[in-house]
Amino acid sequence: MIIIKLGGSIITDKSEYRKFNEKIVENIVKILKVMNKQMIIIHGGGSFGHIKSKEFGLPGPVSERTIEGMNIVHNDMVELNLKISRVFQDNNIYNISLPVSSLVYDNIKNYNIFSRYLNYGITPISYGDTYIHGKDIGIYSGDNIVYDVSKRFMPDYVVFFSDVDGIFDKNPKTNPDARLLKTISGDFQHDIINADVTGGIIHKYKKMKSISDLGIPVYLINGLYPERIYNIGKNNFIGTVV
Repeated sequence: MIIIKLGGSIITDKSEYRKFNEKIVENIVKILKVMNKQMIIIHGGGSFGHIKSKEFGLPGPVSERTIEGMNIVHNDMVELNLKISRVFQDNNIYNISLPVSSLVYDNIKNYNIFSRYLNYGITPISYGDTYIHGKDIGIYSGDNIVYDVSKRFMPDYVVFFSDVDGIFDKNPKTNPDARLLKTISGDFQHDIINADVTGGIIHKYKKMKSISDLGIPVYLINGLYPERIYNIGKNNFIGTVV
């Protein structure tokens, strides 16, 4: 089994509200179909989740405004999930959507339902979403779900598809001299945190490292070149290994 995280930065245009990168997702799914492995798919929100979350102050204390925001963000995420589910369906990867809002309450998590579908060859697809967390409207991220299901199912490996070639020593979008870090060990965490990288990458690295600490290989690959997944474990692999 493998676990795949489709990052919001690759499946959507983060600068434009609810813009879905359908062709990119199609290319990734075609590669996954050829691999013919049992999979769990988790996807992020990108411009379907983050833009309205910020506008409505999510996560935040329960109020009329945050409840309105929760409804909007949840429905947008359902819409994105449906688009992704249909791409998998169109490529004969039959799947079931399992929203985290139905799986997580406060700190109680139950992913047992995944097993039932996996046993019948059905691919579970889950995604970051809003949920009730104490007296707050919380957001449970896709990266958190990846960690949870990795710990529960102990896959052969985990792949994060993003919009960059891997983790760099600097932000590659603003620093042309940024160097791709092909391998990162736990000892490098301090340097990563102090490097010129985005907060999103810092959070992602921490989640990747926590999964790696479970004894599971973790890879970050550019989703524009999904065929690079074929080279995992080879010398010509392009990406970051944690």
